[in-house]
Amino acid sequence: MSSGAGMCADLLLTRLEGVKRSGTGWRADCPNGHRSARGTLSITQVEDGRILLHCFACGDVGGVLRALGLEASDLFPERIKIPTPEAQGAARERFKRNAWAAALRVLDREACIVAGAARAHLDGLSLPPSDIDRLALAIERIGKARKVLA
Repeated sequence: MSSGAGMCADLLLTRLEGVKRSGTGWRADCPNGHRSARGTLSITQVEDGRILLHCFACGDVGGVLRALGLEASDLFPERIKIPTPEAQGAARERFKRNAWAAALRVLDREACIVAGAARAHLDGLSLPPSDIDRLALAIERIGKARKVLA
């Protein structure tokens, strides 16, 4: 597609299979060709027109877009030009605050994972491999959040 003007969620949904309403958005089968594709793709269109996609099985938004013949720009409404340097600075500051808020939410959630693992260790419990993998993911996410906050 890549017209630069973005698309509405209704048009995107016509390209997907197994579409069902879910909360404020939809769930569909992931078109990326993995085995556990049923209902794993989450689609939400937010107030500003952006379309948010996430596959809970593969996590590969780029692969999902390629399978649909789309580009990332197709998920966003046409870019709005900011007229003045002051308005650009204010927009950058809002973006930075939003990024910080998101990073702090990640830190809060992932710190709970680390704390739970530490408690289990102090209690003499050994973590199963799946919990060790989740702990490694938490550490990776904390590192990424720290970069945003730096």
